[in-house]
Amino acid sequence: MPRPAGTVVIRWMARAICRIFYRVDQAGAVPPGGALLLLPNHPNALLDPAVIWATAGRDVRFLAKSTLFSGAFAPILRMARAIPVYRRLDRGVDPARNTETFAAVDAALRDGSAVCLFPEGISHSTGRLVPLRTGAARMALTAERQGVRVQLVAVGLNFDRKTSFRSRAIVLYGRPFTLHDIAAQAEDEQTAVRLGTSTIAAQMRRLLVEADPENDAAMVTRVERLYAAARGRPQTPEDRIARRRAIAQGMDALRQRDPSRFDQLALRLRRYDQRLRRFGLHDRHLDWDTSARTAAAFALRETAAALFLMPVAGAGLLLFWAPYQVTGLLARVATRERDVAATAKVFVGAGVYAAWLLVIATLVWAVAGMRAALLAAAAVPAIAVGGLFAIERQSAVLDAVRSWWLLRRTKGHVRSRLRESRSELAAVLDETYDWLSAETPAPSAGRMPN
Repeated sequence: MPRPAGTVVIRWMARAICRIFYRVDQAGAVPPGGALLLLPNHPNALLDPAVIWATAGRDVRFLAKSTLFSGAFAPILRMARAIPVYRRLDRGVDPARNTETFAAVDAALRDGSAVCLFPEGISHSTGRLVPLRTGAARMALTAERQGVRVQLVAVGLNFDRKTSFRSRAIVLYGRPFTLHDIAAQAEDEQTAVRLGTSTIAAQMRRLLVEADPENDAAMVTRVERLYAAARGRPQTPEDRIARRRAIAQGMDALRQRDPSRFDQLALRLRRYDQRLRRFGLHDRHLDWDTSARTAAAFALRETAAALFLMPVAGAGLLLFWAPYQVTGLLARVATRERDVAATAKVFVGAGVYAAWLLVIATLVWAVAGMRAALLAAAAVPAIAVGGLFAIERQSAVLDAVRSWWLLRRTKGHVRSRLRESRSELAAVLDETYDWLSAETPAPSAGRMPN
């Protein structure tokens, strides 16, 4: 069946928004066909659907709160063939109309479509999975009883700094599972729904790092990077999330069982970081090859690249510094809620950059005519995207050069001592993890995940 033109446009927009705003790492895959329920956590308002659509690899129909269908987003939701949900917490909404929602989902699953709903029911910034609503389980169980085999895929959306432009997002797709056995064996509907919801929650938790965003999330990420560097651990998305999950759980347990031990570990980490900052270094720099031969090869390669990238980066900076600053200012005025801040930046930015493009095209028209204005309107967005990636690449190169110079100036015994301190911290983490595992048997038992 050919895809509606509106769906193609919305999917392209979602991919562009996601890939420009975040640096996305993805692991796992979605079944390419057949009835499917995608079940992600919901930390980031309207950007979460964009991330799913950008990474799922197939068309997806989303459930969206009904109040959005009467606002500015209504045309987008209709083009995307979204399905309205009538929530009790929304003022003026009749929850009885959710019979229409369930009927629409049933029809989509019978048609072999992929449907995405957020089982938590709300977007939030708690850093943890909140108790799930029962809708996902009920939809899957209803389809199973009607003879439609529905695959369920949990999705973990893990953001390093979800409100920050060009921050890292790790998207994990879990293994497909079904509620077929529960539908067939549960004694009654209430039991089936309870077991199904519990199963969905367990599948989602395996893909998430649950940590307090205000106090713990940054420390979890910092400890994981230190540990991975010290132990030479793999850096795949799955490995990073597995380590961060173990660290987050360990931090919670350690804080509760032995607060003084937790404080000592945090103090050692702070002192190590202070020493790194004193020398202007990061963990990864301690393992660099600083030989003249390696530096010469790097310089030759990057100088050749800079001949092309520097003009692009300069043009992007010159043209778009002003709208970038205006977007940040207006987004901060628009909202201070963490779960909608990134969404505000995207939509405010779309308006600001569109207005900026119009200003540029109008000025070019006044100076050089309509044809030049049309060329400018086509070229400016390309310069914006190319300039963004060129600036990132050249900034990374300059950071590498600075770090190499600092490493060359740093005495060898200082670098060795920093590496020893890093290894000692990793050993303490292993010892702490073993102690916690002995206190709490499986599933936590064992060494720190690879």
